[in-house]
Amino acid sequence: MEPLAQEGRAISGLLDRAVETGALEGVLAAVRDGLSGVLVLRGEAGVGKTSLLDWAARQADEMQVARVAGAEAEMDMGFAGLHQLLVPFLGGLEGLPGPQRQALGSAFGLVAGPPPDRFLVGMAALTVLTDAAAARPVLCLIDDAQWLNPVSIEVLGFVARRLYADRVGMVFAVREGEGQALVLAGLPELTVGGLAEEAARELLARSAGTQVDRQVGWRIVADTAGNPLALVELAAELTAAELSGTEPLDWPLRFRGRLEFHPPWGFFRRHG
Repeated sequence: MEPLAQEGRAISGLLDRAVETGALEGVLAAVRDGLSGVLVLRGEAGVGKTSLLDWAARQADEMQVARVAGAEAEMDMGFAGLHQLLVPFLGGLEGLPGPQRQALGSAFGLVAGPPPDRFLVGMAALTVLTDAAAARPVLCLIDDAQWLNPVSIEVLGFVARRLYADRVGMVFAVREGEGQALVLAGLPELTVGGLAEEAARELLARSAGTQVDRQVGWRIVADTAGNPLALVELAAELTAAELSGTEPLDWPLRFRGRLEFHPPWGFFRRHG
C-alpha cells in the first residue's frame, strides 16, 4: 500500500467515527460476554471501512483475529475467499463430523470427491469457527466483501446468520451499490458516510501539512462529501497556492490517485 494511503487511513480512522467504533465495540463486547456479534459496514470507496476494520483488530488483541479481503482477480476461484479466512483454523478439520469434513475438504481441494454440498460446507465452516472459539474468542474481518467469490460470501453469510452464543464476531466491509454482497441483506448493518465538515477540514489540513483557506476547504469538503481518501489524495494533488486560495481551483477536481470521481452524482470508485 502506498505511504499516502496508509497515512490517510491512520488519520481518518481517528476522526469523527464515534458511531462506527461504538457499533464495533458492541460486537466485541458481545463476543467477550460469551455471545456472538455480526456487523456489515457499507459505504463507498475510500470512505474508511478498512480503517474501521483495522481499529477493530487493534481492540481485539485477546481474540483470534482472521482476516480476508476480496480480490477481483479471484472472484471466479471457487471457495478461495473462504479458504483464506479459515486457514488459521484448519488444524481442527479432523475433528469435524464426517460429512462436513468431506465437504470442506473437497471445497478446498484437500480430498477427491464431487462438488461439495454448500449447506454442508456452511455447516463445516460454522463448526470450525465455533470449535476454535471454544478455546479463545474469534473475530473474523471480511474486507471488500463485494469482491469475494460468490460461493464464499454465500457461505459466510450463512455462518453469520447462525451464530448465537459461540464467542465469534464477524464484521464485513462492503462497497455501497455492489450487488455481489446482497447475500448479506438482513444482517445488522451500518452505513459509513463521509466525515463531517470540521473533521474533514482537519484531515485535509493535516494531510496537506499546510494552512487551507476556509472557503477552499469548504468547497473541497462539499465536492468530496467528506470522503477521507479523496481528501488525502487531493491534499497531495493540489498546490499550496490552490489550497491557500491565491490560485483558483479547477473543476472538476483532479483525482490522479486511487479514486475516480463521478459527477454529477458524486460517488467514488477505486482504481484497481
